[in-house]
Amino acid sequence: MVNLDQCETGKAGNIDELTGLLNLTGILDVIRDGGQDLVNEGAVIIYLNVMNFKAFNQRYGFAGGNEFLRGLAREIQGIFSDDFAARTSGDQFIILTKSLEKEEILKKLKALDEAAVKYEKGLHLRIKAGIYQATGKEQDSVILIDRAKIACDDVIRVYDKDYNFYSEELSKKNELKQYVIDNFENAFKQRYFKVYYQKEVRALTGKVCGYEALARWIDPQYGIISPAIFVEVLESVHLVHKLDTYIIEQVCHDLRQDIDYGLAVMPVSVNLSRLDFELCDIFSEVNKCREKYDIPVNLINIEITESAIAAGENFLNDQIKKFREEGYQVWMDDFGAGYSSLNNLKIYDFDMLKIDMNFLRDFETNQRTKVILSSIVNMAKELGIHTLAEGVETREQYEFLRRIGCERLQGYLFGKPKPVDEMDFAQEYSFENCEDCSLNGYYDDIGEVNFMGTTPLREKNMEVFNNLPIAVLEIVDDKMSFLYANSAYEEVLSSIGISSLAEADKRNANRDLNEVKRLLEMAKVAEKAYNHRAEGDFIVNGSVLSTKMRFLSRHGEKAAVAIVTRNLTVYGDSKLADNIHVAMAHVFSQYFRVDLYDEDGTVDNIFLNGDQLPVTDVERNAVMAVQLYSNMYLYKEERERFRKFYDITTANDRVKESGRQYIVDYYHSAIPGDGGRMQMYMILPFYYNNRWKYISCCRYADEISDELIYGNS
Repeated sequence: MVNLDQCETGKAGNIDELTGLLNLTGILDVIRDGGQDLVNEGAVIIYLNVMNFKAFNQRYGFAGGNEFLRGLAREIQGIFSDDFAARTSGDQFIILTKSLEKEEILKKLKALDEAAVKYEKGLHLRIKAGIYQATGKEQDSVILIDRAKIACDDVIRVYDKDYNFYSEELSKKNELKQYVIDNFENAFKQRYFKVYYQKEVRALTGKVCGYEALARWIDPQYGIISPAIFVEVLESVHLVHKLDTYIIEQVCHDLRQDIDYGLAVMPVSVNLSRLDFELCDIFSEVNKCREKYDIPVNLINIEITESAIAAGENFLNDQIKKFREEGYQVWMDDFGAGYSSLNNLKIYDFDMLKIDMNFLRDFETNQRTKVILSSIVNMAKELGIHTLAEGVETREQYEFLRRIGCERLQGYLFGKPKPVDEMDFAQEYSFENCEDCSLNGYYDDIGEVNFMGTTPLREKNMEVFNNLPIAVLEIVDDKMSFLYANSAYEEVLSSIGISSLAEADKRNANRDLNEVKRLLEMAKVAEKAYNHRAEGDFIVNGSVLSTKMRFLSRHGEKAAVAIVTRNLTVYGDSKLADNIHVAMAHVFSQYFRVDLYDEDGTVDNIFLNGDQLPVTDVERNAVMAVQLYSNMYLYKEERERFRKFYDITTANDRVKESGRQYIVDYYHSAIPGDGGRMQMYMILPFYYNNRWKYISCCRYADEISDELIYGNS
């Protein structure tokens, strides 16, 4: 049995000078010294690769990078203290450990990842790990390192996976990659590569509005070889541009046939790799092919993956501008797949965001998915970028994406990708099922409306603005003050004659004001409500305000509520204005008399429908008018009680005692022919232009239900 601790490691040239760990030669010597015994014991090789380390060096310099590597090496030595560790090159490490259980390996790798954070300086460097455990069947012990590296390389581009165990499936995948390397030249010659087309559907209409061209390798030995295999291989050997130009050539050929046959012609999006821009003049290649087949520029869209965009800012930005200036649309593919998406939107100009299909994979089980998708669409609309969601598979997903304003959809709900020779042209290319290509711009203009935003009709100018008047009120011992109000809310205050939040807080201190009492009452209702919501309308300085409230939190005597308030009188649209007029007409239909009293002691008749006289035409002094009215229209024995009821100087106190916003009393009519018919009189105070006013309404009591008469009296 080999003892790893006794393996010779101190030979000259076996130590990495930067970290003090073994170097590649050193770790290979250890493995060779262990020989077959090492293999037979089931030793484990862990191959580590630090991702994004190049960007770290660019930001913090080589001195900063070296500091990180030394720190990581110390952590590896501490966590894998009984094992051999080596830095083989740059940002790659190897750990040779005695046989461990899978859970123990993952526990140590997690500890290493957490420990590395202290050296990252805010730039997260994910550590990918490939793990291979010897089986005893390996003919060469160095195979351990090779297979651990293969496992690591397999997850380099997988954003949400940081470790990978070598398996037979991975071995077969690696064999297939080698087959691709050995046979791709012949595949081109034999035309094994075919274009499959996947539909893009307009969410508003359900009609096909475009296609994406996808490369497929139909191999006589392996059948369909996944592009996840051959694209990666072709990129690694710098031949992917040959594949992409081949696909573009085939797309232009197919489009020309559609045009010549008089079919419904749809724009086709083609995918370009980062290497396309580096290995050839891809702009010229696309233009040359398009001109060869006489294809209008609006029928070819350029898709660039987000991973490609992340590679080089200045050069790629110039290339994107060239395409867009020529008239092509440039789309960002796989948005949100794991790279610095938001930063890319700041740097580059795109016509379309293709939202990565991973967002929809747990649509039915994860409620956060809907919030994230809505936010992406909202943000894109505000930036003037159109949106397409990939991976749509259910009707529920379709309806949700349509509702939030995502313009285009792609996925198996509308059909799997197919080659041209498998399409039913009569059905799939009919104008009944396909959008007229000339309507593309028309629907793009419609797509600019942001259904998720608060300013859907405002022209997009990159200004951040919320026209929803929102504020946060803090209530301490029934005293209200504003913690926050946005500009739109301050405009509402200004529209009712309140010049500042300070003035509003001064009014809030007056508990006698109707709106203050209403807001406090609404806050209590909202706090007790199951959904913490309340709403109400009231009049402030002659304007009708509609307020919705949400209770936020309470801490002892301190509570906070959020409110959204609209001035229906000033800013209400025509429908709201009509509703107010309808409401007033309803009031006048219910009451035969409406008068308006003022705290200065005057009264005016607002509405009258019946046998009574206005009274205020001859007497505007409130006290005298009440006396005159009672003498004319009420029983003698009820007149004094009526005059006390209409003593406006005590009305506020009586309203407060009633626990309602108004006071009510009943009197018999003395009008000839009424037969002593009972009348209900109501007084409703409100505060307007820094003074109290009082609405007085009168109607016959027998026209009100018993519930209203007795329940509210």
